[in-house]
Amino acid sequence: MESRFYALILGLVVLSGELCADVRVFSWETKKGAKVNFVRAAEIPMVDIRVVFGAGSARDGRKYGLAKVVNRLLLEGAGELDASEFKDKLAMTGANLYADSFREMAFISLRTLKSEEYYNESLDLLTLAVTTPQFNALEMKRVVEEMQLEIALKEQSLSAVADESLWGSIYKDHPYGNFPLGNKESLGSLQREDLLAFFSTYYVTQNAVISIVGDLEKADAIELSEKLSEKMLQGKPPRPIPDVTIPAGLTTIVDKQSKQTHIRLGQVGISRNEPDYFPLLVGNHALGGNSLVSVLFQEIREKRGLSYSTYSYFVPMEKRGPFVVGMQTENEKKDEALKVLREQVTKFLSDGPSDTDLKLAKANLIKGFPNRIDSNQKILGYLSMIGFYGLPSDYLTTFPKKIENVNKSDVVAAFREKIPLDFATVVVGEMTGSD
Repeated sequence: MESRFYALILGLVVLSGELCADVRVFSWETKKGAKVNFVRAAEIPMVDIRVVFGAGSARDGRKYGLAKVVNRLLLEGAGELDASEFKDKLAMTGANLYADSFREMAFISLRTLKSEEYYNESLDLLTLAVTTPQFNALEMKRVVEEMQLEIALKEQSLSAVADESLWGSIYKDHPYGNFPLGNKESLGSLQREDLLAFFSTYYVTQNAVISIVGDLEKADAIELSEKLSEKMLQGKPPRPIPDVTIPAGLTTIVDKQSKQTHIRLGQVGISRNEPDYFPLLVGNHALGGNSLVSVLFQEIREKRGLSYSTYSYFVPMEKRGPFVVGMQTENEKKDEALKVLREQVTKFLSDGPSDTDLKLAKANLIKGFPNRIDSNQKILGYLSMIGFYGLPSDYLTTFPKKIENVNKSDVVAAFREKIPLDFATVVVGEMTGSD
């Protein structure tokens, strides 16, 4: 029965699509040192632009939440335009301009029509946002209050509490342990001078990657990147993020009233430039990255009915990002579920996937890859990653082949080498009646 199930799924995966078409990436640097990646996509009269900076919460220092506040204020008034005027002008162009930040990176993205009138106007607004944000005191107060509310809401989410507790357990005082939203006290103490100092340090061309996808010739993309970067501060490359140490596998229990218990296992994982990235990607897909047919799904949900959802994933970063295994289960089943989860992960990290699981994982990754690059915005995301982590420009075209070349011994060796078995454990839920 099981073999017929796998065969059926594998057949469906194989039929899901063709290998990705050749996506040619052009790369260069602007005169002021910003890295640029460009893909011509002339099918529709649109241009997508993203400027990424190494300006995430890992750069907060002790001013927790600073990176997020700076990023959110980029679109709340710039140059001579206050927040309302800026948004009105943007609306007139029909363009979409948005920003966000995470632990390592912050970005601002523009999607605009190629029409010269709208294109030039929207590009001017993007340029204002990355060169002369106002950091208006009233807008800053509003953003800080919104973030404090978000923190309060996340404190009510068992999943969010489990995730952030795990990051804290793994990274402790390392900058990766900084909660991107910060905390209420730190946010309340931020001054405008803090924002200006952060912006002038990290929102500079020496810390920037410009990605462009759309209906442009290469010469037009070069002109765009120069126009965008020439008014930016040049600055200096930021200090490297400190190396990550391997933590002891401590257990954290958070008692919260709930019907479900959220469980996380985690350890330091890999950097994005890790030579073993592809064996670990394939292995994780077999373990818990492919939700329907992964080892964890079959052993924990299908065979034992201990969880509706169980999964695993890597967060590859400049330094070693986390490897995470997660699930949620009924309160009365949490002890058994945690025991089985640990057993299955330990066994997999020691023995690797079965031949069938490996074949299925590789087929799913290869045949599903076209869906990951089937829009300009998806390609834009990959270009940003390529530029930010210094990946080869042929990454998109060589992805299927690198997956295909992975064998079982590669997976076993990579997991044994890179993933410590002494996992940090986080359990969030109602502990009444627990052992």
